Amino acid sequence: MSQARIARIRQVEKITDQRATLGQEAVAACQRQLDEQRARLTQLTDYLAEYAAGIGFAPGGRSQVFALQNYRAFMEKIEQTIAHQQQVVSQLEGELVARQQEWREWRSQHRSVEKLRGRVEQHDQRDQERRAQQENDAHALAHYRNPLDSADSSH
Repeated sequence: MSQARIARIRQVEKITDQRATLGQEAVAACQRQLDEQRARLTQLTDYLAEYAAGIGFAPGGRSQVFALQNYRAFMEKIEQTIAHQQQVVSQLEGELVARQQEWREWRSQHRSVEKLRGRVEQHDQRDQERRAQQENDAHALAHYRNPLDSADSSH
């Protein structure tokens, strides 16, 4: 009976181990994605700063007004892109926190099942040792009551 119970617990332990491993992989993948998106956000903000610093407008004519309008429109697009990228990064940060929490929970469940299996195996081992001791005690008591009976049966 207890061997069947141990076998069932081992199956559950295997499942919880797989789930914890998948959780760890999900955390790593999410972290990589977050790192990539943060790098992209840094590139965009650096580009914005470089572009803003590199453009100078000298006073003069209609072409200068047109260039200024294009410049403002372009800067607005970059700022919108940066705002969107910040949202993406924030969303991934939240997702990473959720994945880490899931992984901690799954890892905790796995450890609990491991402990349970260990306790059940120890209990089973103690039961086997107790039964063996009872058999030895019964055999010794029988030998003590009739020492010749066990000696005659060996011949």
